Amino acid sequence: MIEAIFLDAGGVIIDESHFEPIKAEIITQILSQYATYTISDYWNDAEEAVFRFVSSVYEYVLFKHIHDLNEFKSALQLFKSKWNDLGVPFKVMPFLPELLERLSVKYRFGILGQYGNDFKSFLQCNNLLQYFSFQETQEAYLITKPDPRYFEAIVKSANCNPTNCIMVGDRIDKDITPANVLGMKTIRIKTGLHKNQEPRIPLEVPGLTIASLNEITDLAINKLGYCI
Repeated sequence: MIEAIFLDAGGVIIDESHFEPIKAEIITQILSQYATYTISDYWNDAEEAVFRFVSSVYEYVLFKHIHDLNEFKSALQLFKSKWNDLGVPFKVMPFLPELLERLSVKYRFGILGQYGNDFKSFLQCNNLLQYFSFQETQEAYLITKPDPRYFEAIVKSANCNPTNCIMVGDRIDKDITPANVLGMKTIRIKTGLHKNQEPRIPLEVPGLTIASLNEITDLAINKLGYCI
């Protein structure tokens, strides 16, 4: 029986798709200072990073072209600074409000992502925080994804049995695999920068793959609940 459903912040709760073209432009501008580099080059590099299951696409792209560690660190800091200065607003993932309203009467929801208190404020302003029984964010922990201990700590804090919980995420490496390690049921939504990731070993295979949050139905959850 399913006790709780944990949602990844980026790519499940927050629609990050409008972030990516802006970040691509920033990195292209930075790398253009070193050599000829285009938006097309960036997307090719990003696709390569996703294929290689790299933890950070942005670090991968920058380091691929800037091998000096000091210069790389400066470029990475510049990227982060430029991105933060823009203050691009969060957007709610399509069908998320309907999902929470529809299923929160039967299941408890929790947050399992890498955003902090600004993310919680966003949920509060959009009248969505009320649907989450477990509201701890990354700022409450010293470890993070993809360490399974991060998942374990959050599930334990929620007083849940991992085998009776569902993890919904968009990345195989950071969401699905560590949740599978813990024995959680897993749902992967194919969206955003990592939608073309493919499992390489059985441990990376999600229990269910969807294209949109409206595919998470009571029937789908019940089927997952009976999976061993």
